Amino acid sequence: MDINLGDEKIIELVSTFSADDIKERAMAKRMDAFGQIAKFMQRPKPDEIEIAQSQKRYEPFWYGSARARYSYDRRHHYNVQVEPEVQSVTFYDHDHTVQGGKGFPLEAVEHCVEEFHRELMLDPLHGEERDYSKYLSFTKNDVASPEALQAGAVVVVPEVRSSFLVRKLVQMLMKTFQADKIHEERIDVDQVILYYRPLYAFEYHWKTKDKRQVVEFDALTGELRAEGGQIKKQVVNVLENDALFDIGADAIGTVMPGANIAVKLGRLAARKAIR
Repeated sequence: MDINLGDEKIIELVSTFSADDIKERAMAKRMDAFGQIAKFMQRPKPDEIEIAQSQKRYEPFWYGSARARYSYDRRHHYNVQVEPEVQSVTFYDHDHTVQGGKGFPLEAVEHCVEEFHRELMLDPLHGEERDYSKYLSFTKNDVASPEALQAGAVVVVPEVRSSFLVRKLVQMLMKTFQADKIHEERIDVDQVILYYRPLYAFEYHWKTKDKRQVVEFDALTGELRAEGGQIKKQVVNVLENDALFDIGADAIGTVMPGANIAVKLGRLAARKAIR
């Protein structure tokens, strides 16, 4: 089994809304921040609710794509059916006796090729599979490292590393098959991408009731959702790329022990190789 590891990237998904647009939407939604019951039953006045604080944050998710190709030969016995009156058949200069009108056995070698393709997206905290495909069509910028996004924003570092993503992709594409001769057995992990998507969080303060509520705005889709608790104030230490993209010679055994694994030098892998 050959496993080829390809390009590694960190990509920023570019906000479709400016900071001013987001702030304007946040102000327009402040009457809805505490729910519809509060809005229609308690009837707060617009000037009673203010934005106490705000935060721009980059949330990550993992994306990977891989292809598998299996090429092999296997022997197979066919039972060829014939008409009742046939007693024997000459096939490629070989005579085959028909037994009791049940046809005749034919031994052959099947030349087989199987190809598969998989895409996988994982949440950054637990490595659970989730559908982030709605974000993949937005404008993208390659970035050198998560630190490049830190100016004026909190950058969340994923708990899950690239080796976990690669391991799951490989497991999805692994196949057992019966073969007498294997010509090719390979998995190409074409892309391992750490995406960062922008969010804005606003903490609303209902002054007369002294209540607070956090609402998050998706800066790509414009969707919003209420979040319990406070704005995430902690500044997470950004890891080096080598820690995020930890597929290397020392991590190969965790993917598939005993496999022949070749690393195609992608952008980040090449950077590590020339140190």
